[in-house]
This record gives sequence, structure tokens and C-alpha cells, in this order.
Amino acid sequence: MTELVAHRGPDGSGTEHLALGGGEPWGVALGHRRLSIIDLSEAGRQPMVYRDRLWITYNGEVYNYVELRRELEQAGHAFHSHSDTEVILAAYDEWGPSCFERFRGMWGLVIVDVPRRRAILCRDRMGIKPLYFTRRQGMVAAASEIKQFRALPCGRLQADPTAVRRYLATGYEDSATTFFADVQTVPAGTYQVLELDTLELSPPQPYWFPERVEETVTRPEEAAERFRQTLHDSVRLHMRSDVPVGCALSGGLDSSAVAACITSLENGEGPKGALNTFSVVFPGDAIDERVFIDQVLARVPASPHFVVPDADTFIADLDEFLWKHDEPVGSLSQYAGYAVARLTREAGVPVTLNGQGGDEVLSGYWQCYFVHLQRMARRCHLLNVAGHLGGSLLPGGNPELVWQVPGMFKRYLDRRRAPSEARGPLAEMERLGEREWRVYEIRELMLPRLLKWDDRNFMAFSVEGRYPFLDHTVIEMCLSFAPGVLYDRGWTKEPLRRGMNGMLPDETLRRRSKIGFETPQDRWLVGPLAPLVDAVIAGDSPAWAYTDPHAARELAADVRRSRGQSLEQHQALLRIMLLDRWMRRFELN
Repeated sequence: MTELVAHRGPDGSGTEHLALGGGEPWGVALGHRRLSIIDLSEAGRQPMVYRDRLWITYNGEVYNYVELRRELEQAGHAFHSHSDTEVILAAYDEWGPSCFERFRGMWGLVIVDVPRRRAILCRDRMGIKPLYFTRRQGMVAAASEIKQFRALPCGRLQADPTAVRRYLATGYEDSATTFFADVQTVPAGTYQVLELDTLELSPPQPYWFPERVEETVTRPEEAAERFRQTLHDSVRLHMRSDVPVGCALSGGLDSSAVAACITSLENGEGPKGALNTFSVVFPGDAIDERVFIDQVLARVPASPHFVVPDADTFIADLDEFLWKHDEPVGSLSQYAGYAVARLTREAGVPVTLNGQGGDEVLSGYWQCYFVHLQRMARRCHLLNVAGHLGGSLLPGGNPELVWQVPGMFKRYLDRRRAPSEARGPLAEMERLGEREWRVYEIRELMLPRLLKWDDRNFMAFSVEGRYPFLDHTVIEMCLSFAPGVLYDRGWTKEPLRRGMNGMLPDETLRRRSKIGFETPQDRWLVGPLAPLVDAVIAGDSPAWAYTDPHAARELAADVRRSRGQSLEQHQALLRIMLLDRWMRRFELN
């Protein structure tokens, strides 16, 4: 199991077998692959023991370990390493499972509490780091990646029909389940207790409650200042490392803000030398963001690195790409992230910060803005709605809001007409109140998938991705903002735009276009990838167990006639192709 994820930790490995009595040679086995980030010495190796009674195997980082260590030393704890891992063990020894409430970071961990004959499985608040478990032949196994379960006795994996059909119909996933039958995930922001004598696993115990945050900030100026300070502090903590740290830079507002915060750090907390930035570009394509990246680089001192993914490279990488991801991905934009991760490792930078989560914590997607306008209209605040729409067309506004109206209205009608199983998040959007919706979009809507894909991309090349926007102090601060301070005359994420004033160029702060982390997948699908699609739709695909082959062939013909211009159709066709290759790679047919 440990060898199957050697890519997650090339710097060392370890296993331990713990005897629990009863005549068995061992009752718990722990394995670990090490990616050395903090305390590079042997003192930081895992599995790690503390006071001869607590063991841990752990993936992630607790960024405030320095402050926690001081507090624990005052309580009488002594440390033999400089690692955050030992701090986690001491914190559990001192505070029990309530220690997780004190951590700022990301983690998937198992702590074996030998005297109490139990194991604690825990995952960070946002589920940045994975943790899966399954039951096989009288044992419970937990792992960072699903493929590890193939090493178990009777380890053959089976696809979960419900998850596969949901993916084909909508492209969305239920974050509480996986694509594999009998493989479950520890929910984000919870821990579960496994009784080692009976193998009974407790229900998930939540330790984070963002829904309890009250809206207290109603002035845009206050929101901007608080956001700037809190994000800067989060970036400072996320820079803690004993190895080089870089930054993914897309040219968008979020990653640019992180880069600007990094280069503004003082007192030795910033990068040693120029900041290494990593970007994907597509020269000559409409989705290319090089001009926006260069605008940021003109203001932020950095050593830039660029990669140009192409269809031929994707085809060559496809099977390994799907193997590293464990499950089918949502689009080829995830391959752009894969290429950036490889570029990062090739530059000798094992840690990178990025802007993932900025859109979610600040409700920055266009559909979120339109939900806000819709809710105001339902409350008969029509003048406010008119102020946003009309103001977007005036000097200083963003007319993109009005230009988005026809497309948003069409998507809304398409989803309304779709069968219930294909309506995706629309049903939740209509069911939840505005407050509940904001928590839902942070915890459930898009981030679980984006974070899963990011983890697999970076760890495929032994790189640790870090997410300053997803520090829980940043999230809770954003939830304290009234929705009215998030938007202004067509502009989204106003606290960030105003808070970064003076740190980023105006072209970045008031950039009207929003491309996203994309690839030319529409052109690839009807061009270089067409032979792969033809091989699927003309053959005896394992995907036909979940979708109608005749309908798939008609879909492929429609996509070719439209030259890939129908977003919903080419996404649906891509999912069929990826499902076929995934099932073959994992021998699920």
C-alpha cells in the first residue's frame, strides 16, 4: 500500500506494526511515504510515536505548529524534533480530539491511541487532504489514495453505479462518496473513532461550524481592510517551510493576490531570493492569459516559469494522469494543473501556494452574483437590482454583468427542463436560504472536486499545494461579510479588489474578463482527440454499462457538427471518453 503512493513522498518511507495483545503478532499496521517539508532530519520521520502510547501517520501541514508548540511546552510537554507532526501528537495528548479545533492547516491523519485501544481518523476543515477507508476481510484500512486498497487481500475494486451515472449526467460528484463501491471518505471537518477491539467506527464528529458565523460587516471599507490583513497573515503562515516555496500564477485576481502578499512579507518570512512562479499559457489561443500574467510580473518581483500543454502530450499522459487521479476528472482544465505541477517539481520547488478557493469564499462566480440579484428581486428590492445592472454600464462599472444575462438565463432554463438527477446544484440553490447557500458553495458546490484534483495533480509530482484563501480564519471572516459588500456595479469579490489596492496593478484589480484555468478542450475534442473518441463510441466500451451507446454516438456527431461550440455537449462527450479510459486503467470492466 505504501509503495503504491511513492509519488506522494519520495524522501523516505516507514512502516510500523503495533501489537495489541490477544496472541496476534500485530493488530495495527502503519505506513508512510515522506515528502520532507518541515524538519528534514530523521527526527521528523513517520510513523511517529509520542510518550510510547500515541502513534501517527499523517499527510499535510499544521502551519501554526510554532505557536502550539510554545503553548504545549508551557503545559509540560518536551519535544525531540522540530516537526509539526510531533506537535500534533502532543496536542492530542493534551487536549484529545478537541485539538483539531486549534489547528490551522490541512491534514489527513490517523492517530493510534494505544492505551485506549482506538484509532482517530481525521481530516482538515475543507478536506484539502484526502483520507479514505474501506472494510475487507475483518479489517479496516485507511489510505490517502484509493488505489492503495488494491494491495489488500481481495483488493479488487468495483465501480459505484450511482456515482458513475451522476458523473455522466451532470459532471458533479457527491463529496460524501467515491466512484468505488465500499470505499468511503472521512468527511471534511470531522473525525471518526475506530474501536480497535470491535472495529466499530463512530459516525463523523464535526469540529468546525462555519454556519454559526454571524454577518457583522456591512461597510465595504471595513470588509476590504479586514480581508487584506487576514489574507496577509494566512500567506505568512503558509510560507513556513524548510524547503523552497513557489506560487502558481494564472494571471487571475486570486493567484495574483497571493503572489503579491508573498513578496510583501518582511522579517525573513518571505521567499529566499526571487519568488518562483508557475504558469500555463496557450500562445495564440483566446484563452491564453500571458498578457495578464505579465502585468502582474511587472509589479511583483519573481522568477517566472511557463508551460504550454498540448493535445499530443495529454494523449501520452492520459493513462498515468487517470491513474494518479484515482477517479475520472471533470474537464481537461485538470490536465493544465497537472502540467503546472510537473513544471514546479522540475524547477526544484516542492511547495507551492495558489489562489484556489478565492471564488468560493467570496462568492465570486457569476452564478453566485445572479443568485444574489434574484434573492434581492424576490424581496422586492428592485431599485438595488437596477443599481447593479444599470451601474455596470456606467463608467467604473463592469458591463460583463449585463453581457452574462442571456447565457445565465439559458443555463437556468436548461437546468430547469433537465430531469431531477441532472439538475446539479440548481435544486440546492433554490432550496437553501442565502446564508445557507454561501456555506454550501464553500463546503459542497465546487471546492471538494477542485481540491481533490489539485491534490492529485501536485502530489503526482511530489509537490505540496497550499491554499491561503482556505485558512479557516479567512473563510470565517468572509462569512461575516454581508452579501451586499461582496458585489458592486458588476464587480465580484469587492473586499479582495479593494483590499489589494496598491499591491496589484489596476489592470488586474479591475480586470473584466474571467477565463478560468482552461485548456482548448473544445478544439482538442474535435481535433487531435477525435480518434480516442471514435475508439470509444465504435467499440465495446465498459462505459456502456452506464450509458446508451447509440445516444453516445449521436452526441459525438452533434459535437462534430457544432465544432465543439456546445459547452454542455462537449463536456458530456468528454466524460464518456474519460470514463472509458478510467474503467480500463483500473480494470473495472
